[in-house]
Amino acid sequence: MSRAQRLTLGIVTLVPLVYVIVVLVTPLRAVFTTDPMSSEAPEWFLYFTALHFFMYLYMGLLLAFYMLHLFGNKAISREVKALWAILLVFGSVLTMPLYWFIHVWRNRG
Repeated sequence: MSRAQRLTLGIVTLVPLVYVIVVLVTPLRAVFTTDPMSSEAPEWFLYFTALHFFMYLYMGLLLAFYMLHLFGNKAISREVKALWAILLVFGSVLTMPLYWFIHVWRNRG
């Protein structure tokens, strides 16, 4: 993987983390107390809901990519692969940037 590809993957990996931060900063009260079908729903609410749906798909595809990368990486032992797999599944948004830095960015091969 070239340096530009690794850097692009790093930026793509940070998108879900930025999204989670934005969602936490968004007025969650408005999100959880608004009926999306009511006339009082803010205009941005439907866009937010659609973005949230597509972000789940995006994160699923990113997780699938990292799992394929992990199990295709011959430099990582079986035990460490098992640990990384658990970390990627349960802490995906926080773990993916760490995995990217350790096993993609620092890997010059």
